Amino acid sequence: MKFICNKQQLLKIINTVQKAVSAKSIMPILECIKIDADVNGTLTVTGNNLDLCIEYTDSCDISEGGSIAISSRMFGEIVRKLPEDKVSVTVNEENNVTTIRCGKSEFNIQGLESNEYPAIPEINENYRFSIGQAVLKKMIRKTIFAVSQNEARKPILTGSLFEIETGVLSIVSTDGYRLALCKEIVDSSLEKKKFVIPGLTLREIFKVLEDDDEKKVDVVVSDRHTMFDFGSFKVVTRLLEGEYINYKPVLLSPNSIVVIANTAALTESLERASLLINDDISAKAEKVPVRLNIVMDKIEITCMTGKGKVHDVVDVSVSGDDIEIGFNHKYLLEALRACEEEEIKIELSNPRSSCFLRSAKGDDSYTFMILPVRLYN
Repeated sequence: MKFICNKQQLLKIINTVQKAVSAKSIMPILECIKIDADVNGTLTVTGNNLDLCIEYTDSCDISEGGSIAISSRMFGEIVRKLPEDKVSVTVNEENNVTTIRCGKSEFNIQGLESNEYPAIPEINENYRFSIGQAVLKKMIRKTIFAVSQNEARKPILTGSLFEIETGVLSIVSTDGYRLALCKEIVDSSLEKKKFVIPGLTLREIFKVLEDDDEKKVDVVVSDRHTMFDFGSFKVVTRLLEGEYINYKPVLLSPNSIVVIANTAALTESLERASLLINDDISAKAEKVPVRLNIVMDKIEITCMTGKGKVHDVVDVSVSGDDIEIGFNHKYLLEALRACEEEEIKIELSNPRSSCFLRSAKGDDSYTFMILPVRLYN
């Protein structure tokens, strides 16, 4: 195998497919990327960790066809350090030694037989829809923080639910203590469909999505896998099996207290209060709640740890009774940071019931739910 490729072009390919490569594995082949060169000028590079697979196809100058599996980390680091010039890659088919040349630099590294590399999962398409990359990126950003990190508790919650009804795509994430929901119109002709994509996959997809409203990504669903088709490359992921929780009744809880707050002001106040918690390394500090005393068009935010005490005030608009309620500061901050609007509407009923954060504009494009923490005086 022998091909010549522009350094930046090759680096873009490597950086994309590396997101599906295991950093450390008991199977050395899974720490590799697979390179296939076709004499018709098509270069295909694949990363596959068995849960996530990325295949990138591009054109370059190929004089000899062939394939090789090569260390993703080593190959990527070498290409990054090469001068800005054409990169020549040649593989000795007898011993799989791969020679990388660029300018006056030359590397020889050992490759592995490509036939040992895991095959890309077959996608038997039974559902497809298209969505703008910028839209999907926004939806993932607004929900990924609430995905559960505890695989032992409820594995299905380590992923996000994609649900399509009446032409609206909803992405839902929850870890049992908080919930994030984001909605966008996709296509009114689409039939109902729901599937759960691993959170780890969505974090990697988020990195390759562009903030471009004109660029689309096709989402192709089969029984066990989903493919995100970006055109030049494809991301294939396994689906999580099982029934996702019925989240809809939770969103219908009546709330008698409504607070309209400036998102940035409330976020900054909570960040100041969290300084004491983050600075206290004791095991108990992580469980210290921030107290929100909502009274007379203001929120008094207090927190006390072994390091000290903080008191802060944020002016808000309040409709309903006074209330004092406690929260895990990280949960509340992550929800606020995902709002991305100047004002946020906070709905509550009592110190033991769920708190909801919604758009102050009155639409239902997103909803964040957080369970409060019991306060002890």
